[in-house]
Amino acid sequence: MSSKKQPLAIIDIDGTLFRWQLYHELVFKLKEQGYFGEEIAKQLDKSFNQWVSRKASFASYEQFVVDTLVGNLTSIPSHAFDEAAHQVVAESGHKIYVYTHKLIKKLRKDGYYILALSGSQQEVVAPFAARYGFDDCIGSVYERSGDSFTGKIERYVPGSKRTIISDYVKEHDLTLTESVAVGDSDSDIGMLELVTYPIAFNPTVELLHTARQRGWKVVIERKNIAYTLTGAAGDPYVLATADRL
Repeated sequence: MSSKKQPLAIIDIDGTLFRWQLYHELVFKLKEQGYFGEEIAKQLDKSFNQWVSRKASFASYEQFVVDTLVGNLTSIPSHAFDEAAHQVVAESGHKIYVYTHKLIKKLRKDGYYILALSGSQQEVVAPFAARYGFDDCIGSVYERSGDSFTGKIERYVPGSKRTIISDYVKEHDLTLTESVAVGDSDSDIGMLELVTYPIAFNPTVELLHTARQRGWKVVIERKNIAYTLTGAAGDPYVLATADRL
Protein backbone atom coordinates (compact mmCIF):
# COMPACT_ATOMS: atom_id res chain seq x y z
CA MET A 1 0.00 0.00 0.00
CA SER A 2 1.19 3.54 -0.70
CA SER A 3 0.19 4.82 2.74
CA LYS A 4 0.82 3.63 6.27
CA LYS A 5 -2.75 4.42 7.14
CA GLN A 6 -5.28 1.63 6.77
CA PRO A 7 -7.14 1.85 3.45
CA LEU A 8 -10.92 2.00 3.45
CA ALA A 9 -13.38 -0.26 1.66
CA ILE A 10 -17.01 0.89 1.64
CA ILE A 11 -19.83 -1.52 0.87
CA ASP A 12 -23.33 -0.25 0.29
CA ILE A 13 -25.60 -2.90 1.81
CA ASP A 14 -29.01 -2.76 0.15
CA GLY A 15 -28.97 -4.37 -3.29
CA THR A 16 -25.18 -4.69 -3.11
CA LEU A 17 -24.49 -7.30 -0.43
CA PHE A 18 -28.06 -7.93 0.74
CA ARG A 19 -30.20 -9.12 -2.17
CA TRP A 20 -33.08 -6.83 -1.30
CA GLN A 21 -33.53 -3.77 0.90
CA LEU A 22 -33.17 -4.11 4.68
CA TYR A 23 -35.39 -1.04 5.02
CA HIS A 24 -38.24 -2.65 3.09
CA GLU A 25 -37.92 -5.92 5.00
CA LEU A 26 -38.16 -3.99 8.25
CA VAL A 27 -41.26 -2.06 7.19
CA PHE A 28 -43.02 -5.24 6.10
CA LYS A 29 -42.03 -6.98 9.34
CA LEU A 30 -43.63 -4.11 11.29
CA LYS A 31 -46.69 -4.40 9.03
CA GLU A 32 -46.87 -8.13 9.77
CA GLN A 33 -46.78 -7.35 13.48
CA GLY A 34 -49.71 -4.95 13.18
CA TYR A 35 -48.03 -1.59 13.75
CA PHE A 36 -49.58 0.17 10.74
CA GLY A 37 -53.20 -0.87 10.95
CA GLU A 38 -55.24 -2.89 8.47
CA GLU A 39 -55.84 -0.19 5.87
CA ILE A 40 -52.19 0.90 5.60
CA ALA A 41 -51.14 -2.76 5.52
CA LYS A 42 -53.40 -3.32 2.51
CA GLN A 43 -51.98 -0.23 0.80
CA LEU A 44 -48.43 -1.49 1.34
CA ASP A 45 -49.28 -4.83 -0.23
CA LYS A 46 -51.05 -3.11 -3.11
CA SER A 47 -48.11 -0.77 -3.76
CA PHE A 48 -45.68 -3.69 -3.74
CA ASN A 49 -47.83 -5.74 -6.11
CA GLN A 50 -48.22 -2.80 -8.49
CA TRP A 51 -44.45 -2.45 -8.69
CA VAL A 52 -43.88 -6.21 -9.15
CA SER A 53 -46.45 -6.30 -11.95
CA ARG A 54 -44.79 -3.21 -13.55
CA LYS A 55 -47.91 -1.08 -13.09
CA ALA A 56 -45.96 1.38 -10.97
CA SER A 57 -42.31 2.44 -10.77
CA PHE A 58 -39.95 1.27 -8.08
CA ALA A 59 -39.45 4.91 -7.09
CA SER A 60 -43.16 5.38 -6.34
CA TYR A 61 -43.32 2.11 -4.42
CA GLU A 62 -40.20 2.97 -2.44
CA GLN A 63 -41.51 6.43 -1.59
CA PHE A 64 -44.70 4.87 -0.25
CA VAL A 65 -42.65 2.55 1.96
CA VAL A 66 -40.64 5.50 3.27
CA ASP A 67 -43.74 7.60 3.90
CA THR A 68 -45.45 4.72 5.68
CA LEU A 69 -42.66 4.31 8.20
CA VAL A 70 -42.00 8.00 8.75
CA GLY A 71 -45.69 8.75 9.08
CA ASN A 72 -46.24 6.04 11.70
CA LEU A 73 -42.90 6.04 13.50
CA THR A 74 -44.03 7.88 16.62
CA SER A 75 -46.67 5.20 17.29
CA ILE A 76 -44.12 2.35 17.27
CA PRO A 77 -42.32 1.62 20.57
CA SER A 78 -38.59 1.76 19.97
CA HIS A 79 -38.05 -1.61 21.67
CA ALA A 80 -40.51 -3.20 19.22
CA PHE A 81 -38.67 -1.51 16.35
CA ASP A 82 -35.37 -2.99 17.59
CA GLU A 83 -36.89 -6.46 17.96
CA ALA A 84 -38.33 -6.34 14.43
CA ALA A 85 -34.93 -5.28 13.05
CA HIS A 86 -33.17 -8.24 14.68
CA GLN A 87 -35.88 -10.57 13.41
CA VAL A 88 -35.32 -9.34 9.85
CA VAL A 89 -31.61 -10.13 10.05
CA ALA A 90 -32.22 -13.50 11.71
CA GLU A 91 -34.77 -14.52 9.07
CA SER A 92 -33.36 -12.91 5.92
CA GLY A 93 -29.74 -12.01 6.64
CA HIS A 94 -28.49 -15.01 4.66
CA LYS A 95 -29.86 -13.60 1.38
CA ILE A 96 -26.67 -12.14 -0.01
CA TYR A 97 -24.77 -11.79 -3.27
CA VAL A 98 -21.82 -14.14 -3.59
CA TYR A 99 -19.52 -11.75 -5.50
CA THR A 100 -19.72 -9.04 -2.87
CA HIS A 101 -19.37 -11.50 -0.01
CA LYS A 102 -16.21 -12.95 -1.55
CA LEU A 103 -14.86 -9.46 -2.21
CA ILE A 104 -15.33 -8.53 1.44
CA LYS A 105 -13.36 -11.60 2.52
CA LYS A 106 -10.53 -10.73 0.11
CA LEU A 107 -10.43 -7.10 1.22
CA ARG A 108 -10.24 -8.19 4.84
CA LYS A 109 -7.25 -10.43 4.07
CA ASP A 110 -5.63 -7.55 2.21
CA GLY A 111 -5.78 -5.36 5.30
CA TYR A 112 -8.68 -3.06 4.48
CA TYR A 113 -10.90 -1.38 7.03
CA ILE A 114 -14.38 -2.41 5.88
CA LEU A 115 -17.30 -0.06 6.40
CA ALA A 116 -20.95 -0.88 5.75
CA LEU A 117 -22.96 2.10 4.56
CA SER A 118 -26.72 2.03 4.13
CA GLY A 119 -29.77 4.22 3.85
CA SER A 120 -31.62 1.67 5.98
CA GLN A 121 -31.98 2.23 9.71
CA GLN A 122 -29.02 1.75 12.02
CA GLU A 123 -31.09 -0.72 14.06
CA VAL A 124 -31.23 -3.19 11.17
CA VAL A 125 -27.88 -2.31 9.58
CA ALA A 126 -25.88 -2.98 12.78
CA PRO A 127 -26.86 -6.65 13.30
CA PHE A 128 -26.50 -7.33 9.59
CA ALA A 129 -23.02 -5.77 9.51
CA ALA A 130 -22.02 -7.72 12.63
CA ARG A 131 -23.10 -10.95 10.93
CA TYR A 132 -20.62 -10.36 8.10
CA GLY A 133 -17.71 -9.02 10.13
CA PHE A 134 -17.65 -5.37 9.08
CA ASP A 135 -15.36 -3.15 11.12
CA ASP A 136 -18.13 -0.56 11.46
CA CYS A 137 -21.46 0.43 9.95
CA ILE A 138 -23.42 3.60 9.30
CA GLY A 139 -27.16 3.68 8.77
CA SER A 140 -29.91 6.26 9.07
CA VAL A 141 -30.89 7.23 12.61
CA TYR A 142 -34.24 8.40 13.97
CA GLU A 143 -34.28 10.43 17.18
CA ARG A 144 -35.53 8.66 20.30
CA SER A 145 -37.01 9.79 23.58
CA GLY A 146 -37.39 6.99 26.10
CA ASP A 147 -39.18 4.10 24.42
CA SER A 148 -40.55 6.30 21.66
CA PHE A 149 -39.41 7.99 18.46
CA THR A 150 -39.82 11.75 18.22
CA GLY A 151 -40.30 11.69 14.45
CA LYS A 152 -37.11 13.66 13.83
CA ILE A 153 -34.21 12.30 11.79
CA GLU A 154 -30.76 12.51 13.37
CA ARG A 155 -28.85 11.08 10.42
CA TYR A 156 -30.13 10.52 6.91
CA VAL A 157 -27.65 8.59 4.78
CA PRO A 158 -29.09 8.74 1.22
CA GLY A 159 -27.70 11.80 -0.52
CA SER A 160 -25.08 12.32 2.19
CA LYS A 161 -22.70 9.42 1.58
CA ARG A 162 -19.85 11.51 0.21
CA THR A 163 -19.85 13.83 3.22
CA ILE A 164 -20.28 10.96 5.69
CA ILE A 165 -17.31 9.09 4.22
CA SER A 166 -15.05 12.15 4.07
CA ASP A 167 -15.74 12.90 7.73
CA TYR A 168 -15.36 9.25 8.74
CA VAL A 169 -11.93 8.96 7.10
CA LYS A 170 -10.65 11.98 9.04
CA GLU A 171 -12.16 10.88 12.36
CA HIS A 172 -10.75 7.35 12.15
CA ASP A 173 -7.35 8.20 10.64
CA LEU A 174 -7.95 6.08 7.53
CA THR A 175 -6.91 6.74 3.93
CA LEU A 176 -8.76 6.87 0.63
CA THR A 177 -5.55 5.94 -1.19
CA GLU A 178 -6.13 2.50 -2.78
CA SER A 179 -9.69 2.68 -1.41
CA VAL A 180 -12.56 0.56 -2.75
CA ALA A 181 -16.31 1.18 -2.86
CA VAL A 182 -19.20 -0.91 -4.14
CA GLY A 183 -22.62 0.59 -4.87
CA ASP A 184 -25.67 -0.14 -6.97
CA SER A 185 -27.67 3.08 -7.39
CA ASP A 186 -27.35 6.77 -8.20
CA SER A 187 -27.31 7.57 -4.46
CA ASP A 188 -23.89 5.87 -4.39
CA ILE A 189 -22.28 8.07 -7.05
CA GLY A 190 -20.82 10.56 -4.58
CA MET A 191 -19.31 7.68 -2.61
CA LEU A 192 -17.87 6.02 -5.71
CA GLU A 193 -16.31 9.30 -6.86
CA LEU A 194 -14.17 9.42 -3.71
CA VAL A 195 -12.38 6.11 -4.04
CA THR A 196 -9.53 4.72 -6.11
CA TYR A 197 -11.41 1.60 -7.20
CA PRO A 198 -15.15 2.20 -7.68
CA ILE A 199 -17.36 -0.79 -8.56
CA ALA A 200 -20.89 -0.38 -9.89
CA PHE A 201 -22.59 -3.64 -8.92
CA ASN A 202 -25.86 -4.62 -10.67
CA PRO A 203 -26.26 -0.88 -11.31
CA THR A 204 -29.43 1.06 -11.92
CA VAL A 205 -29.73 2.81 -15.28
CA GLU A 206 -28.64 6.10 -13.70
CA LEU A 207 -25.54 4.60 -12.11
CA LEU A 208 -24.67 2.62 -15.24
CA HIS A 209 -24.76 5.84 -17.27
CA THR A 210 -22.40 7.59 -14.85
CA ALA A 211 -20.13 4.54 -14.60
CA ARG A 212 -19.75 4.47 -18.37
CA GLN A 213 -18.96 8.19 -18.49
CA ARG A 214 -16.28 7.76 -15.80
CA GLY A 215 -14.90 4.40 -16.96
CA TRP A 216 -15.80 2.63 -13.69
CA LYS A 217 -15.83 -1.15 -13.49
CA VAL A 218 -19.26 -2.76 -13.63
CA VAL A 219 -20.05 -6.18 -12.19
CA ILE A 220 -23.26 -8.07 -12.89
CA GLU A 221 -24.10 -11.14 -10.80
CA ARG A 222 -26.56 -13.57 -12.36
CA LYS A 223 -27.14 -17.03 -10.92
CA ASN A 224 -23.64 -18.41 -10.29
CA ILE A 225 -21.68 -16.11 -12.63
CA ALA A 226 -20.14 -12.69 -12.04
CA TYR A 227 -19.73 -10.75 -15.30
CA THR A 228 -17.13 -7.97 -15.14
CA LEU A 229 -17.49 -5.17 -17.70
CA THR A 230 -14.75 -2.64 -18.36
CA GLY A 231 -14.14 0.20 -20.79
CA ALA A 232 -12.47 3.57 -21.14
CA ALA A 233 -14.51 6.59 -20.08
CA GLY A 234 -17.27 7.21 -22.57
CA ASP A 235 -16.61 4.04 -24.59
CA PRO A 236 -18.94 1.03 -24.79
CA TYR A 237 -18.36 -1.63 -22.15
CA VAL A 238 -16.76 -4.92 -23.07
CA LEU A 239 -16.96 -8.20 -21.18
CA ALA A 240 -13.63 -8.59 -19.37
CA THR A 241 -14.32 -11.76 -17.36
CA ALA A 242 -17.12 -14.18 -16.54
CA ASP A 243 -16.23 -15.88 -13.27
CA ARG A 244 -18.04 -18.82 -11.73
CA LEU A 245 -18.97 -18.03 -8.14
